[in-house]
Amino acid sequence: MIKYCLAYIIGTILSTFTINALAESNHSSIVKNSDVDACVDKSSNIDSECLNSVSKRSEKELNDVYKDKLKEISTFDFSQWWMGEKDRREGMKQAFIHSQELWLKYRTEYCKTASTGSEGVDGYGAAVLSCQINLAKRRIEEIKMIHPELSDG
Repeated sequence: MIKYCLAYIIGTILSTFTINALAESNHSSIVKNSDVDACVDKSSNIDSECLNSVSKRSEKELNDVYKDKLKEISTFDFSQWWMGEKDRREGMKQAFIHSQELWLKYRTEYCKTASTGSEGVDGYGAAVLSCQINLAKRRIEEIKMIHPELSDG
């Protein structure tokens, strides 16, 4: 009986340490980004040229993926859908365009919220940019998951 109790106590202690270590290692922040951090670390001051380059690269990637998906939707052979009609494809296209417009507004407001604690300090712009880049990466993955052929991937 003592063996089982001792094994239970040791197991409990080990799992507590494992859970705490995992929680600490998974602590991430939407307002931290390695590319932005590299620009900040590059010089003692905020390197606006570097940050601008990182921002442009992120926006270009997002826009390229968006335009590619829009083209894919726009040229999709809607006759593959059951009782497929051109109007349904146009509806999908318009919904996709509208969702991107809404997402861009969402990103602005979300990053404003997420970076509020940095307002008024030198790192505020970097925090906002980090958030925008991180959300853009997530959005790119979302866009890639849209498949017009039966919309089921």
